[in-house]
Amino acid sequence: MRLRQSFLIGVMLLAGCKQQDVDGLGRIGRKLLERTQAAASPLRERFDSTLSGMSGRESVRQRVRLRMQWDQALAKEQIEVHATGGVVELRGTVKTDQLRRRAVELAEATVGVERVADQLQIE
Repeated sequence: MRLRQSFLIGVMLLAGCKQQDVDGLGRIGRKLLERTQAAASPLRERFDSTLSGMSGRESVRQRVRLRMQWDQALAKEQIEVHATGGVVELRGTVKTDQLRRRAVELAEATVGVERVADQLQIE
């Protein structure tokens, strides 16, 4: 981290920035990082606590449901998730074929899912 910081300072000085400018930009960067971490902390805690409470067959279903809820495009869609072992079945209706494909892709990419049975209907 220090090496990268020193390198950036050197580049800025060569580009015509004064040390005062470099120091000011460094302070801004550190404040931005601190505020971003502070804002993201409650979300990370909520997400981590949700995932840590899952186990067994229910966890595959829950993982897929959570991924659908966290996806902005799918959050308002009426999708039921059923799981038996690593086989997940998606039922319900979505507005477009693109949303149907997105739901299937999310389910397939979820840890513990071996196969997805797509029973989704397009409105």
